[in-house]
Amino acid sequence: MTRARARSQPVIQPCPLPRKHGQPPDGGPQATPELVEVLTGLSRQNSVYRRTIAVCDQLADTALKGVDPGELTRVFAELVGKRIVLMDPAFRARAHAGGDGTLPDLNWDRSDSSVDRLLGALEAQRRPLRVPSVPGSSLAHGCLVTPIVIGEDTLGYLLVLEEDEDAHPDDVDLLTATYAATLFALTLAHERTSTELGLRYLQTVVDALVSGHFLDAQDAREKARSLGLADSASFRVCVLRRRIADPLEAGGHGVDGILAALTRRLPQAKTAVRDFGVIAIVPEQALTPGVAAPVDVIDSAQAWHRVWGELSLDKTVTCGLSERVERPELSPLGLSQAEQAVDLGLRLGRGGQLIDYHELGIYRLLLRIGDIGQLRRFADEVLGPLISYDAAHGGELVNTLAVYLRNQSSPKQTARALRVHANTVAYRAQRIETITGLDLADADDRLLAQVAVAIVETQIAQDSIT
Repeated sequence: MTRARARSQPVIQPCPLPRKHGQPPDGGPQATPELVEVLTGLSRQNSVYRRTIAVCDQLADTALKGVDPGELTRVFAELVGKRIVLMDPAFRARAHAGGDGTLPDLNWDRSDSSVDRLLGALEAQRRPLRVPSVPGSSLAHGCLVTPIVIGEDTLGYLLVLEEDEDAHPDDVDLLTATYAATLFALTLAHERTSTELGLRYLQTVVDALVSGHFLDAQDAREKARSLGLADSASFRVCVLRRRIADPLEAGGHGVDGILAALTRRLPQAKTAVRDFGVIAIVPEQALTPGVAAPVDVIDSAQAWHRVWGELSLDKTVTCGLSERVERPELSPLGLSQAEQAVDLGLRLGRGGQLIDYHELGIYRLLLRIGDIGQLRRFADEVLGPLISYDAAHGGELVNTLAVYLRNQSSPKQTARALRVHANTVAYRAQRIETITGLDLADADDRLLAQVAVAIVETQIAQDSIT
């Protein structure tokens, strides 16, 4: 009885004493301030880690969907709640999102010493940098700048801007920006690869079209459509040839420079690269954007000369331009005309200029005559003695005659072109008349001489082609 009553009574536990601040729950030794600081730091780092992982996971999901860099910029700005700017390798803003929607002045001028130091540090260190605002310079906004790098290539820069001047990027910004830069690198690399493959394909189509590598007219039209040319669209073929034989030789515009100038001024041009330079198919509509009606030949020629000036290529590049090509299957003829134009232009001393095949006049007619022997015989009958005289005496009479005829038989203008005295031109004109029997004051004789000179110059150019 006594034993049963003892088992039924409750067991009374002692009430625990209040735990002092920093004392472990098990009543162990009290935590030191240093331990409390460590635990607080670990808790903060854990919070930063969770926030970073959440942002990075959502950003990675977006990148894996194959979005373009602009959309990835928008999503990143939305996730971090800050203004984000994507810049290209030349520090030009490419996309921006977040903030109040407006893009601040980010025209970073390297003549500004503070900007130059920043960009130099970014290029050299290739790691994120916190940049404070510098009043009075183009660094008017503080930001975190993270290079977007793959291997040795810098594809751009990612900026996290601070709209509040007193705010500073925290650890989350640094970690997420670093991770985001990796995702942007993959997106930009994919974009660049896709662009390069697309351009390579277009270059292959251009080369096939102008070289006549198509089955029939229908196949040529399909190739033209793949270049974005409508069936009714007319175009010109142009050949841009460098005078420097070695593409790697210093000086002048290389192939990359020619392509960049064409793309900038004529984005609708479709190009193919050759050893000598560039071949381009340019829709006539590209010369007068926004005009529905087709331009006539004269207006087109004027527009082309204006465009040539705006390309700002140096004298190492000469452009030969075909007549208007109305059907894609005639593209090889367009290429032939453009090549003949540039060859003749170089022989006629017009290097570094635009030579329009349509404007070649009598030279264009002579190029179409198939009986070269007949042309040579005619030129020899008119100028044979003069050619022989120059060969025997090392003279310049044939060239003087050509310049004289191109300058409307004016001794003064001819002297200016040849950089000799007018009396020298008058003397040479008399010698030409004596040797050839021509009367340069007679219109018919001048026409004979002009045709013969054109044949000689055309033949020189034709010989160089073959």
